[in-house]
Parts: sequence; C-alpha cells; structure tokens
Amino acid sequence: MEKKTASLYRTDNAAVLISIAILWMVILFVLSQVVSISTDRTFSAVITVSAFAVLAALTATSIALLMHLKKNKIAIYTEEIINQNNNQSAVEKL
Repeated sequence: MEKKTASLYRTDNAAVLISIAILWMVILFVLSQVVSISTDRTFSAVITVSAFAVLAALTATSIALLMHLKKNKIAIYTEEIINQNNNQSAVEKL
C-alpha cells in the first residue's frame, strides 16, 4: 500500500509541475507575441503586468496544491486506492 501511495503521489506531483511549466511557457510565448505587435507602450505594460499576475496566481495555487497533497498524502491516496479496488470489483461482477 505504501509503494502504491508513493507512486500516486509522485505521479500527481509530476503532473502539477509539468502543468506549471507548460502554462508558463504558453503565457510567456503569447505575451512576447502580443508585446511584439503592440504599438502602444501603455498597452504593453498592462498586458505584461496582467500576464505576470496570472503566472503568480497560477504558481501560488499550484504550490498550495502540492503542499495539500504532501500534508494529506496518506488519506487522499488510501481513499483513492480503496475506490479503485471497489470499482474493479464492481466491474468484475458484471
């Protein structure tokens, strides 16, 4: 059970970190494209500040999620494993 819990925890952490990295890359790419075609410096500044505000919020919520997963790892993943086993048993009965 501990190995399965650790495996699920690592998988979830990897998924969150990969998602953060992809979203950062997408938002920074879009930001660079928008700023490159913008002729107004004020517009570019507003868009840049907005993009970094979104990235800050995204990063903060993702860190909170990782902390929640770490703090409640046993309860979350034990319940998930039990539910997976129950679902498999129900499918096998069909």
